[in-house]
Amino acid sequence: MMIKLMILIVILACIGPFFIKGPDGQPLATLEDWKMDLPDSPMDLLPDSAQESVPDVPEVTEVTEVYRWQDENGVWQFSNNPNDAPGAEVMALDGKINIIESAQLPPTSSPDTRKSIPSSIPSVATVAPGQAAELMETVTNLQDTIDQRKADMDTISGMKR
Repeated sequence: MMIKLMILIVILACIGPFFIKGPDGQPLATLEDWKMDLPDSPMDLLPDSAQESVPDVPEVTEVTEVYRWQDENGVWQFSNNPNDAPGAEVMALDGKINIIESAQLPPTSSPDTRKSIPSSIPSVATVAPGQAAELMETVTNLQDTIDQRKADMDTISGMKR
């Protein structure tokens, strides 16, 4: 209840000056009092000495031509190089844009030059018989390590209780 009362007092203290009349018969505060004088440009925020060291940027007036067309999948493509695709059109844009050159993809290889992909995932049967014993020993050692760590964790958790 006390918090609600404090909030109400703060709200009244903030809006009260807009309604309370001063000695001249006008409200003590108006919205004009709250307006901030904003600079015309960000350069006006810099001190005069710093404004002199900033180089002037020339006004860009050139027009950039951009070509657009839809590919066979219906996706719009844009380029600064003309394209012979059906429905390709030229767009004239003002010079205040950034153009990023697209990456040139390597040509795709024909299917016969690609590496062959195995039809199935290698299984345990692909291990040579001489390596099977070594593989089983490695698996057994790994299982022993896991069992030992679990026992250690159980011991530690038993101590904390």
